Amino acid sequence: MGHEPPPTWAEQRAGLAAELAGIAGTSRRVRPLIESPDGRVIALRTDHGRQKLVNWASNDYLGMTGEIRVANEARRCLRSWGAGAGAARLLAGGLAVHRRLERRLATFLGTQDVLLTGTGYQANLAALTTLASDPEHVLILDRLCHASTYDGAKLAAGTFLRFRHNDLDDLDTALRRTVGAPRRIVCVESVYSMDGDEAPLVAILERCRTHGALLVVDEAHALGVFGPGGRGRCAELGIVPDLIVGTCSKSLGSQGGFLAGDSDLIELAVNRARSFIFSTAPAPAIVGAALGALDLLADKPHLPGELLTLAATLREGLTAQGWNVPAGRSPIVPVIVGDEAAALDLAARLRVLGHHAPAIRPPTVPPGSCRLRLTVTAAHRPKDVRLLLAAFAGLRPGAEAGAVG
Repeated sequence: MGHEPPPTWAEQRAGLAAELAGIAGTSRRVRPLIESPDGRVIALRTDHGRQKLVNWASNDYLGMTGEIRVANEARRCLRSWGAGAGAARLLAGGLAVHRRLERRLATFLGTQDVLLTGTGYQANLAALTTLASDPEHVLILDRLCHASTYDGAKLAAGTFLRFRHNDLDDLDTALRRTVGAPRRIVCVESVYSMDGDEAPLVAILERCRTHGALLVVDEAHALGVFGPGGRGRCAELGIVPDLIVGTCSKSLGSQGGFLAGDSDLIELAVNRARSFIFSTAPAPAIVGAALGALDLLADKPHLPGELLTLAATLREGLTAQGWNVPAGRSPIVPVIVGDEAAALDLAARLRVLGHHAPAIRPPTVPPGSCRLRLTVTAAHRPKDVRLLLAAFAGLRPGAEAGAVG
């Protein structure tokens, strides 16, 4: 950093190429090319051609992306409101259809108001940057919170701490350590995306209230799955956090995120959340799709229960075969493999047998905990689960190849 000349453009480009080369071999990620809509069965383009696979990698928990009623509502909004919003909400992009969805979500969740964002990622940025707006504010995050929560914490004005996953004693310690802070915000997920396990929300809220902290709960993987009418785990448990973070891109089969809470906090986010203020509003068609999915869920309240039953069948079957599957009840069914190469190999062998279940590896999960993250959806059939279990049975160490049914 002394008197040496600055690197040239060519040297900087060479450094970037070397950085890419350092992501060696099978560790390099590629964008899969899927030549069909997301659904129960997808068409994946591979080096050997086009392959039809049963899809175990979607977060479309209720199978809404393939529902005609959802698509028709998207078409109606496209015709009525145009292809795009055209601007940020605070300029010319605040269409009546956005407010319609916000009010519908507020009624669905039983909150005073909702603020719609372009993605669930943006919703977490909005929540944390709004609440931790001063350097003396403190965010306290579960260690396994989503990357968007951590990015929101880094962008917020306050500082942040981690507590061990679902460890109430460690949370207590963090709350006691920060007792002098003028504002403390605890951030958790109701259902964690990589393990499918659930947070002890009642106990966490109790500790937050005891210590005078705010609570933000990310319900992305619980809405449409748990609670009365699919309203999430907070509704299931009868608790009211300060903010709920949600998404339309999973159980509602669309795209976009939102914050749900009391009117004061939502209005504060309208005035402070940069990821909302400086982003073009969501396209009308995706807003319409979310509205259609809410209508369909209201007409089919049995869908979440059927989904959980099918997920339990898969989890129990894999456990009985001896695979390392954490206990749980969500439609997220991880098969922990450990080694990255072994996880990639298992995913490749399942693909040969007709199943799309990509390996999850660092930095998404810690080293040594690579896995196949299977997600069951309402679009899957019992036969799909039986075939997947048969495929896994034939891939166990020492199993005969002919065991696959």
